[in-house]
Amino acid sequence: MDLPVIQYAKNICEQELRKALAAGKEGGIEIYYQPFVHVGTGQVIGAEALTRWVHPLLGDISPRIFVPLAESNGLVTDLDRYVLTVACQQARKWQDTYGPIRIATNISPHSLQHADFVTVILNVLQETRLPPECLEIELTENIAIRQEHTHSILARLKGLGIKIAIDDFGTGYSSLNYLRVFPVDTLKIDKVFVRDVENSQQEVPITSAIIRLAHELNLQIVAEGVESEEQKNYLLRKDCHVMQGFLFSKPLPADQFERFLQASVHSGSRIGRC
Repeated sequence: MDLPVIQYAKNICEQELRKALAAGKEGGIEIYYQPFVHVGTGQVIGAEALTRWVHPLLGDISPRIFVPLAESNGLVTDLDRYVLTVACQQARKWQDTYGPIRIATNISPHSLQHADFVTVILNVLQETRLPPECLEIELTENIAIRQEHTHSILARLKGLGIKIAIDDFGTGYSSLNYLRVFPVDTLKIDKVFVRDVENSQQEVPITSAIIRLAHELNLQIVAEGVESEEQKNYLLRKDCHVMQGFLFSKPLPADQFERFLQASVHSGSRIGRC
């Protein structure tokens, strides 16, 4: 495809994304929720908020397409703010019915660099009445764009009671350094280390080492991408109890996630504390 055609398509997609963000859910921007489950107790202890864009003509557009596009044209801060607001509003509603539940949202490194980032978080929490300890910010290895600034921002969030998670832990070259520099609460084991843990001679020691490291540092550990009983049982044997993945539930729209919560409560598995 010629470069002018590619650029034209990109410009059209950018315009459509701007309109979608301005319209919110009516523009096709929806938030799905995937539960964190404490397998030992059966408790639903939280959910990760995941963004979906369903275009009226193009259908489902992958986050792998629209998130980089938002980052490249300055829309990602608006996208992060929208997701944060909707997710916190929804978490507050669920708390009023089912008790405390933690909500985790992914934040772009670009949003983190904005001078008013902490103010935005505070305003959202105030507007939605969600307790700070029930919000978890998920960050990836790209957070160290400006290390001193990032540390200052994260320290302020931590001081407010907001939890900090490192997503996809183990996939970056600087992961261990993050634990030394940043005030982290949770490590999320990337799904590449969870996949085929029963069969791989390479990934089993890495997965076990990450779990041991989290326990040594008194951090919570969450395994992503758990899809089989074999994976679940292996993680339990290694003392990892909080999991996320298709074995428990795929990402769900808010109404279906609420039914998942109802089923958990009715089965006797109450929602955990934030």
